Amino acid sequence: MKICKTSHRPIPTITITNPEQIKEVLNKIYDFQKPNTFPLSRLVASVLFSYEGDKWAKHRRIINPAFHLEKIKNMIPAFHQSCSEVVGKWDNIVLDKGSSCEVDVWPWLMSMTADVISRTAFGSSYKEGHRIFELRAELSELIIQAFRKAF
Repeated sequence: MKICKTSHRPIPTITITNPEQIKEVLNKIYDFQKPNTFPLSRLVASVLFSYEGDKWAKHRRIINPAFHLEKIKNMIPAFHQSCSEVVGKWDNIVLDKGSSCEVDVWPWLMSMTADVISRTAFGSSYKEGHRIFELRAELSELIIQAFRKAF
């Protein structure tokens, strides 16, 4: 069981990785409060992880059916296709550069994640929704810059 204790200025934070403990925290919505986030990010990204109490419980009930085992099983072909494309591109990079090379996988993983989301949620590939993901990335970068300037 790994527990990571950190502090963001005066606010202590505990990160847990044990699935049973995570489940306990998620089910006790009134006992465990989420940390306050940067106001600009709350304005831009009012999403499930930022909700509290009854609002969180309501939204969790709404999205819960999307994560049933049968629905996840139906997403496997999209996961496989996205992963296969990325691994295929990595194979081509290795073939071009020789038997051994270093590859920064982070951009590839971000692109693959966006592709999986596009395929499973919208029925299109990342390439078709590329502009939306570019704008999301640009917005995230602007939020980070605003956060840095505020502190």
